[in-house]
Amino acid sequence: MKTGVTLGKYAPFHKGHEFVIATALKEMEYVIVIVYNASDVTDIPTIIRANWIKKIFPSVEVIIAEDGPQDTGYTQEIIEKQNRFLNKLLQGKQIDSFYSSENYGSHVSKALNCKNRTVDAERINFAISSSKIRETKNIKLVKNFVSRCVYNELKPKYYFIGGTSTGKTTTAQTCADLLHGSYCLEYGREYWFKFQKKHRLSMNDLENIAFGHTKIEERICEEDCDLMFIDTNILTTYCYALYYFNEVSKSLTQLLNESLYKYKNLFLCDEDIPFEDTFDRSGPKSRAVLQQINKTVLEQYGLKYTLLSGTLEKRVESVKNHIKARFGYEFIQH
Repeated sequence: MKTGVTLGKYAPFHKGHEFVIATALKEMEYVIVIVYNASDVTDIPTIIRANWIKKIFPSVEVIIAEDGPQDTGYTQEIIEKQNRFLNKLLQGKQIDSFYSSENYGSHVSKALNCKNRTVDAERINFAISSSKIRETKNIKLVKNFVSRCVYNELKPKYYFIGGTSTGKTTTAQTCADLLHGSYCLEYGREYWFKFQKKHRLSMNDLENIAFGHTKIEERICEEDCDLMFIDTNILTTYCYALYYFNEVSKSLTQLLNESLYKYKNLFLCDEDIPFEDTFDRSGPKSRAVLQQINKTVLEQYGLKYTLLSGTLEKRVESVKNHIKARFGYEFIQH
């Protein structure tokens, strides 16, 4: 069986990468794609980047090279280091062709004792690169150069967090309406009404909330919008665990750690508005405690955030200014 190999960091995976893999699939009976750790250029986990490839090309074998060398360049030392790693990784496999659009194809194919198959080295078919995508301020400008599943991961996501009755839901919904984005509801509140016992939830309940919220977020992310406005996140559930039990389970901590890379745009809603004392809340004192827990956890994880204070109009204006500063005002125009 003729076997082809290609590799990359795929940070992110774009149409040029797809063209290389599609070419290999046409010419080979079996194709292996090696996905390298890319923590030097992106915080998107290797497993996420690998899953893009599995989703688009389900017939290929995807190998995650989490411990692969991140050195780049063409010094003899780097070439030998890369080649030793690949030979060990592919030990026992007979490779017929190595596919790439890069100059390193010549030395990799020699190390693997196979044909060097160069594909679209001049970027004639797809004039794009991962570095160009990473450097693009307005991600909409490269929307046509990546598949939908990749774009859904790259498009901006805005999370509204804070203590009880700090305006998270109202602000998130209003921003989604005014800025033509998707709105992701707070799964935890819905869950609380169904499963609370004497106004409390168990640690297992909080784990269920974190998992359930993630699933809803993934579903809403599939909508054809360029912005997402999300009412709370796993960090919120983590804070409730500290509030209820003064500790957090390993499972909930792991879920949070796996999601941290997404939290680039956090809005902490201030407690400077009247407290709405509804049945599902534990009184105004709880708001102050939860607000402090939020600030402590944000500091603990080194997460940057924007504090939203004042009227709803002022809060929405702060969100607009954040988007303008980060992506350009044209990003929120229709």
